Amino acid sequence: MPENREEFFYYVLNHSQECIIKYDSRGCIDYCNDRLLELTGYSAGELVGVYIGELIQNVFVIEGDHVRLADEYRDLEVFETVLYRKNKTCFPVEITVVSGVFDGAEVTICTAVDMTRYKESIRKVEETTIQMQESMKARDAFVANVTHELRTPVNGIKGHAEIMMEQEQDFQKTNYLKMILDCCSTMEGIINNILDFSKLEAGKFQIDEKPFSFYDFIAKMEKMFNMLTMRKGLRFTLNVAQEIPDKVIGDELRLTQILNNLVSNAVKFTEQGYVGVEVSLNTRINDEIELFFMVVDTGIGLSPEDKDKLFKSFSQADASITRKFGGTGLGLAITKELVTMMHGKVWAEGEKGKGSTFSFTIRLKTEHTQDTAEQEPSIRKWKYSNNLNRMAGEQDLMNELGSDINIRELKKYFEKLNISMDMENWQKAESFATTLKQLVSNGSKDLQRLTFRMEMSIRKSDCDKAREYAQKVKEQLMLEIEGFEI
Repeated sequence: MPENREEFFYYVLNHSQECIIKYDSRGCIDYCNDRLLELTGYSAGELVGVYIGELIQNVFVIEGDHVRLADEYRDLEVFETVLYRKNKTCFPVEITVVSGVFDGAEVTICTAVDMTRYKESIRKVEETTIQMQESMKARDAFVANVTHELRTPVNGIKGHAEIMMEQEQDFQKTNYLKMILDCCSTMEGIINNILDFSKLEAGKFQIDEKPFSFYDFIAKMEKMFNMLTMRKGLRFTLNVAQEIPDKVIGDELRLTQILNNLVSNAVKFTEQGYVGVEVSLNTRINDEIELFFMVVDTGIGLSPEDKDKLFKSFSQADASITRKFGGTGLGLAITKELVTMMHGKVWAEGEKGKGSTFSFTIRLKTEHTQDTAEQEPSIRKWKYSNNLNRMAGEQDLMNELGSDINIRELKKYFEKLNISMDMENWQKAESFATTLKQLVSNGSKDLQRLTFRMEMSIRKSDCDKAREYAQKVKEQLMLEIEGFEI
């Protein structure tokens, strides 16, 4: 280590990673550190007395017997230029020039930071960005083409199956056609999810805010979800807070997509019980409201480990769920992105085997007119009270053993059960057996016990036992329902 201050000063300068040049009022170099010599290829003492403009060109100008910065650099504290080596090649640097008077003499220090690695990093980042953009364009084009090519045959199959259903009289063949249509609908959902996810990743998803009637929207959702749950023998409940205004501004289509994703998931993972939707008003500030939605089910539930995976792309709670229920694992990832775009948040709560609750918030603007404000209470009552009662009545009637709708549903699901067992599709058969168990829930204990044993046999894929108990259930139904035949 140096023993006095001056030696220590030069020791620090020579070990700096910046190039340091000291020059006099005429621009002649009287000191430069080791870093400069290392980068430029000059030897010690070779630059003493050399005009600084030889190293840093087009930056300094001479006025009389003084040197100064060119006009374009005079007001800049830091600027970029190039530093020339001994062999006349150059490299990019960032320059700082500081002047002062010491011991009655003017002293000017110029520091230069080598920017070669930084510039190279910037260039690589730009190249990588361009490559990523090109890759994303190619991927988007591929996804668009593939989904289009997939949609064409799916629509063709669906269209022909619908035409055949209109002409078909045979009950068993009609059920086969219904299964084809169900598969087409599932395929369409997967295609739409892949397309939506691709748009989200590319930043092409836009929220289109337009005025709409919130209660008309709720009525449509209610009708759709009632049909969805009734097909599976589930009960559907809907509760909407009365203080929510009717005329709102937001993206109705995206809100439909969010609710449809969550309710469809709830129905898919619920074999018996109910699926419910609750909507409440969180806050209202000026013309903006925040709504809180809850989708509750009595399905397979969630473990703490499942919650971490739920909203990630191409992920489901565990592999067995994908095998049993299918799906791409994109629905909830898309839901989370849509909720975020609508200035909200989404949560999931639940317990294994005890159902789950998915909640989310969104923000909407309100539309105020004198007429709608006066008519909202009566509009709500007119739109929903009769509709809700009718739907609830149909659900109760469907489970009333021996009612017309109950007999019709029993026959329909026994036919589906037989087809599924013939095809050894035990997943579908289990679902239909669960629905049948719901349909006979008001029957005798013997009937309920036989139906339960039939369901257990199907779960074990025991074909002989399943058929035996299915026949016993039919015979018991014939005893309990006058005139019942399958």
